[in-house]
Amino acid sequence: METKGIRILDKENRIVKINLSNILEEIKIGDQFEWSILYLHTTGDLGKGKSIPEFEEQIIKSEKGFFITWKEINDLSLKFWDLMDIIIIASRNKNLLLRYKDDQEMYQLCDIVIEKFDSCFWEVFSKDEKLINKLESKFKEVEFLDSDFKKYNAIDE
Repeated sequence: METKGIRILDKENRIVKINLSNILEEIKIGDQFEWSILYLHTTGDLGKGKSIPEFEEQIIKSEKGFFITWKEINDLSLKFWDLMDIIIIASRNKNLLLRYKDDQEMYQLCDIVIEKFDSCFWEVFSKDEKLINKLESKFKEVEFLDSDFKKYNAIDE
């Protein structure tokens, strides 16, 4: 199955206005996947005795990312105030949840990859073309991506 990608650029005052929960709600079968957070930079309230900086550090230090259930990731998405950066991967095969050296390999092997870059845009890659099409119809400013595209910071090379 070929991986498809989309970049979501809907902005308000030069900041992307789409929340993680806006993307997650389009994934109707999220409980059929294993989930891992590979990176997180945010502000928010995780609840009493739980610190965002400590949680971010826990994610960074985790060997294969921070494993999380579908319900937990949906609950967590509502606790962020300002989500600057995040990388989330999902797969039906838990063995594919790891830290990839090559982004293209990650996009092609994982069933879903969700990334937010510096509060500027979201990128979602999925083997489920219906998910990509739902995101395209839900948001206004989008671009379709191939899994082997060059990132913005690599364009100047």
